[in-house]
Amino acid sequence: MTTHSGSCPAVDVYAPGHLGALTRKIPPSLVDDVLEATGRRERRVRLLPARVVVYFVLAMALFSTDGYHGVWAGLVKGLGGVTARVPSTPALSQARARLGAAPMAELFARLSGPVATTATPGAFWHSLRLMAWDGLHLEVADSPANAAAFGYLRARRGRSGFPLVRLAALVECGSRAIHEVAFGAYSTAEKTLAQRLLGGLCPGMLLLADRNFDGYELWGQARDTGAHLLWRAKGVRILPRLVPLADGSYLSVLPDRNGRGYRAANGHQVRVIEFHLTVATSDGASRTEHYRLLTTLMDPRRHPADQLAALYHQRWEVEIAFFGLKVTLRTADRVLRSQHPEGVEQEIYAYLTVYQVLRRVSHHSARRVGVDPDRVSFTVAVRTARHSVIAADHASPGGPETFHQLLTNELLPPRRADRVSPRAVKRPVSPFSYKQVHALRESRTARRATYTVHLREPSADALTVPPQP
Repeated sequence: MTTHSGSCPAVDVYAPGHLGALTRKIPPSLVDDVLEATGRRERRVRLLPARVVVYFVLAMALFSTDGYHGVWAGLVKGLGGVTARVPSTPALSQARARLGAAPMAELFARLSGPVATTATPGAFWHSLRLMAWDGLHLEVADSPANAAAFGYLRARRGRSGFPLVRLAALVECGSRAIHEVAFGAYSTAEKTLAQRLLGGLCPGMLLLADRNFDGYELWGQARDTGAHLLWRAKGVRILPRLVPLADGSYLSVLPDRNGRGYRAANGHQVRVIEFHLTVATSDGASRTEHYRLLTTLMDPRRHPADQLAALYHQRWEVEIAFFGLKVTLRTADRVLRSQHPEGVEQEIYAYLTVYQVLRRVSHHSARRVGVDPDRVSFTVAVRTARHSVIAADHASPGGPETFHQLLTNELLPPRRADRVSPRAVKRPVSPFSYKQVHALRESRTARRATYTVHLREPSADALTVPPQP
């Protein structure tokens, strides 16, 4: 809409409604459909239309270190003075409250999902789409409303400095795109959130998961979706060696919650792959860890144990995805700014939507030049998206093409699998104030390493073909 006031230049209240070159992936027509579907379309045109507020909330995720005025300045800087006056912080806050969380949730739902094709490197294994799920937590503003809704992490040494949201996501390994997401109070268990992700599983997928998800009930629910499973078992899990197989794996039973079922009457039949993984670093240190993987892939001829043991490493793609969301996009140690739970929900969906669109664009750019999407730097993608918003190049015919060129001009080197970086506590729970320590960065320096997998040797009575159930 354009308005005129005397000799002043035309003012378009919808002009700030863009996200630079990413507007091609989130066009105004899609935003309007989402607003209509969620009942958030205004009856009269405001100086801050709902469509513009949606783009403003998305821009908040891109410019996470800026205040409201800084985010708004990024949206209008390249528009050439065709916008109305700068809205006040209270006006922007009230506009966010009118919008609510529902449109952002609906927008993410329409953009979420796998993006890889059969030609995408690392996306499929034996025609199965590789998926992984895991959980993370996000710090939110320390307000009474957020504390009541989400709660704190509590430990012997104190509690977390901020309320925490626990989030679980189902991620496509080949593209690191998010397929499904669920979040809630920090007290909500990851397994409980994972049950809300089950709708994203279907036949033709292979779901990788760490040992935190090992359990009779969740295993059965995930298996019943038709997806295949490859999960790590807990160290205390009792898995009787019932039928040895020729590749060193064996058939066993995952017992029910009462501990029964070791003879398959009340348990899930599984195949177990045991191996030791030794990591030897260039400084002479070495570490060996015992792994037991549970899988629904029962045939050792079609799905050999050594291949499955090597494949499990792909589970780390979900960790890399979380790093991109929490650190690269949100920026390290950043606390979500919203003071109320619905604002937190709105903000989380905005981060997820921007993250997902950047993964889609990165995958498309990788396909154009025929490389693995892993080589498209997410850091470069975020930086380029920010510059694109400030330049307002969504209206430029060459904007998207320039965006793709910038992403592929700074490709990462092929993955270096011979490196290791130790985990470290990023924000310890302590009664004292937190401060970043330079020694922490030093201790996490990556070192060259070799990885050796030692599978269990098959026994003399091992079967080449598993018995039919």
